[in-house]
Amino acid sequence: MAMSSDPALALTVAYLRLNGYFVVTEQELHVRESNGYRAITDIDIIAIRPPNPPGPAHHHGGVSVEECIIVTEVDSAMDIDPTRFDVIIGEVKTAEAVFNLAIRTPGALHAALRRTGDLYTEPHDKVVDRIIAQGVAITPTARVRLAVFAGHGRVGPGMTVHLGDAARFIRSHLASHQDLYRITRFSDPVVALLALLDKVG
Repeated sequence: MAMSSDPALALTVAYLRLNGYFVVTEQELHVRESNGYRAITDIDIIAIRPPNPPGPAHHHGGVSVEECIIVTEVDSAMDIDPTRFDVIIGEVKTAEAVFNLAIRTPGALHAALRRTGDLYTEPHDKVVDRIIAQGVAITPTARVRLAVFAGHGRVGPGMTVHLGDAARFIRSHLASHQDLYRITRFSDPVVALLALLDKVG
């Protein structure tokens, strides 16, 4: 996996993947006009976490059962509901937590919901209206949240995750599972760097 040219974005992706999310980055959005196309914004993060509890997968091979570990760990700060799909539509900022105005427009949010597939039991219009008003929309099958991953500050409505907290969570996870990571060849460059820092002190 190549590291993003934006280290804050790369850290955010590593953090979300550890929490069990599938992540799309820098999703560009355009509108068609009479004289061609116009770019309106790009969404830094669209992340989806399936509604399954963390833990190993079990494969029955003959009389034995093999345990296959997919390494995830849920940060309590993410407040994950394991009974629903969890969808994050997010911005990444190295400094103050702030939303770009375009990400909270109906067009951008409709595009993000369409990118996540048919997860919702309600019309997208209703889901989008609640996201704009409250920063979150909850349906029987999914929860969608606006989020900023930033250096400092808070946003509202919406969720804020500080990049320093995300890095500390990854490092704490690595320190707690040294026996596993001693034999691991990291494909994520952020996790590899943090693991190296822990190793060399």
